[in-house]
Amino acid sequence: MWLLDTNALIVCIKKRNKDLFKLNYSYTTIFSLIEYPIAINQVSLTYFYPNFNTYNKSIEYTSKLRKIGTPIPAIDILIGSITLEQNMNLVSNDKHFTLFLNVEPQLQIIDVNDYIQNILDIE
Repeated sequence: MWLLDTNALIVCIKKRNKDLFKLNYSYTTIFSLIEYPIAINQVSLTYFYPNFNTYNKSIEYTSKLRKIGTPIPAIDILIGSITLEQNMNLVSNDKHFTLFLNVEPQLQIIDVNDYIQNILDIE
């Protein structure tokens, strides 16, 4: 299962000739929908809202990133936190998430093109 960051949603929606979202495989967050509201029309895309734990973990990650001198945007921290909570792979080409790995190496990130290849293989 994959959680798509905003940049991944944009790439997939622009490739209109293919269905690049599959129910029970393709997920995103409310934050990505706020950043790119066109994605809300994708019926095969499920989205998550943050919970109390999401915010607490995000504060921890933010503190750790600032301590090592590599702060990243709050939305990216929240998206990374939700991805980890849901035990999913994050689909993104955003370089901020490579910095996130410095404080949480369990985050699994895959490139948008790799996601597209994988999702097209699912029947």
